[in-house]
Amino acid sequence: MKLNFKLLKFVYNGVLTGMPLVAYNPISKNTLNVPLTVAPQSTYINLRLNEEQTTYLDNYIKDYTDTLEIVPISIFPGEKEANYLSINIYNCSSSIFMNDEKSITRCEVNTYVRHKDGNYGTIILDYLCNDLSMDPVNIFKRKEPIDFIQGNISNVIKGESDSDKILLEYTYNTLGTIKTTISDNLIKYTDNIYYKNGIMDKVYYDSSLVNAEVKRPLVNLEDKFLFKYRDLLFNRISNIFYFDNEIRFIGGMWDNL
Repeated sequence: MKLNFKLLKFVYNGVLTGMPLVAYNPISKNTLNVPLTVAPQSTYINLRLNEEQTTYLDNYIKDYTDTLEIVPISIFPGEKEANYLSINIYNCSSSIFMNDEKSITRCEVNTYVRHKDGNYGTIILDYLCNDLSMDPVNIFKRKEPIDFIQGNISNVIKGESDSDKILLEYTYNTLGTIKTTISDNLIKYTDNIYYKNGIMDKVYYDSSLVNAEVKRPLVNLEDKFLFKYRDLLFNRISNIFYFDNEIRFIGGMWDNL
């Protein structure tokens, strides 16, 4: 499914006409900048990939673009680099959201890539959202069931997508967590957020990410973890962390279009 630049340009320009002038410059046609606030406890469930799984996902990306390939990364400082699949689930809000709640839940299936131009970034392979979404692959994507329920002692994650072949169920304890830090490279890979057709959001962030309070829940092997993604099945977590504070971003939408 290769990229249709003319269609994306048409859609993008249509979106711009409905945006306030503070979000973009209609004369210079600068990128549309979208503010986003991610609520506390944005969670990353990280799964190390073996060679077969990495090849499968690389081939999946190549169905859309030949400009990106998976590269190893370390999640925590001092950790040996490995190829990872990361499930990022979070609640977020933005002034441009059109829903009544002004807040949505998203669950992204991500990995880490190098672009042929030498840049590195994170790629959203597929995602779930409980509201109508827009992206350069699907254009408009219907809402799907995804829950991120935060309790006093545990958080519950549950989501399913027939179209993207995703099934996710997990509950983790938020008591007895360990304060930690994430690797500098993991933060740097947030600069460029790619979609699987090579289009990229340019992300800008402040100290809420750079100096974030990161907590690492203890992984109990007896806890039920189920994640099916396309033809892959995962039932064991390599590591998990969450940001205890809110994170503020500005995303330059489809910056390389």
